[in-house]
Amino acid sequence: MTDRKEISIVTGASRGIGRGIALRLAKEKHNVMIFGRDAGSLKEVEKELKEFEVETESFSGDVANEKFVDESVEAIINKYGKIDHLINNAGIGIMNKVVEASMDDFKKQIDTNLYGIFNFTRAVLPSMIKRKNGSIINILSLAAKNAFVGGAMYCASKHAALGFTKSLMLEVRGYNIRVAAICPGSVDTEFSHGTIQSKNVDKILKPEDIAEAVISVMKLPSRALISEIDIRPTNPI
Repeated sequence: MTDRKEISIVTGASRGIGRGIALRLAKEKHNVMIFGRDAGSLKEVEKELKEFEVETESFSGDVANEKFVDESVEAIINKYGKIDHLINNAGIGIMNKVVEASMDDFKKQIDTNLYGIFNFTRAVLPSMIKRKNGSIINILSLAAKNAFVGGAMYCASKHAALGFTKSLMLEVRGYNIRVAAICPGSVDTEFSHGTIQSKNVDKILKPEDIAEAVISVMKLPSRALISEIDIRPTNPI
């Protein structure tokens, strides 16, 4: 099956930023393939997406599982003929000082925040290179550039993901593939609750703000590339 609509993959799409991005893409009439761990929540998002009269499918599994990712991406390409956009959004954060942390906590964050990006990127690239078209947008964090107490493990995973993204951009731009990192500050999601310092959640970023940044990267003329966006609350106090 082929479709003239653009085909987008969004990971970590069962809630928060990922859900917001998926809905915004559906509004743009993309066919949206959503990934996450929570099958029930993914199905709810799938119902929301179908209201925009687009094709959508949900895939429940671990983004760090290479076999799951490869098989899922292959199935999408076989059915729809292409993947136009990959939005790597899945992420976890376990905040703890190093002296109190465990190797398991560190590995969980590396698996999702870094290996997950690597697995999906490697799975979609051959098709994008063959078509000489596509975009890969990694939703990272200002923690990819900054440090904070209790964030050593999380920051390490995000710093590594930003380095990966910057190098990937240089590797594939010659194939007309655009690669961008979007680094948000505080966003009003379940992930951030309890860590947001501002008491006024009306002033911090919303998932739809990050979704608009994603759309801005995609909608540029093909000759132009935004490779990195920092997005933070205007006045969080």
